[in-house]
Amino acid sequence: MDQELIHKIKSIQWFANSGHPVKANIAADITLNMTYEKSWAKAAKRSQSIYWEKVSLEERNKLTEYLFANHPQKYKQWNEFAKQGREVIDAEVVPKISDYLQEHQLPAGIMDNVKWDIVNAIMEYNYQHEREPFFFKELLKVYESGN
Repeated sequence: MDQELIHKIKSIQWFANSGHPVKANIAADITLNMTYEKSWAKAAKRSQSIYWEKVSLEERNKLTEYLFANHPQKYKQWNEFAKQGREVIDAEVVPKISDYLQEHQLPAGIMDNVKWDIVNAIMEYNYQHEREPFFFKELLKVYESGN
């Protein structure tokens, strides 16, 4: 597992800039189109929509399909990498954002979304020599910005 990535995840100040647009210097480095929401209610609704679920699932499937077709031996390591990623998330992410979500009365689905995004960012990084990370790497930048 990429230790630099683990350090990056550990140092995220989760939701510290919520309610504010991503800072211009950070936004310039993010290649995804972003939609800014001023309220948690709207952001939560978008993040839990079927549309967003399909988009993020499709992006994850692109990686797994590519690995299966082009690097079947390395693809066999998927479950072990995912298990290690979930362990990092449970130890480093969940404790930091659980209180925030309760304090702001946010749906538990937000936690599920964050966990999904971060484990898939970890997977993209684990397979970066086989396929260039993109979608979840970009989402990680948004989280790193505190958004």
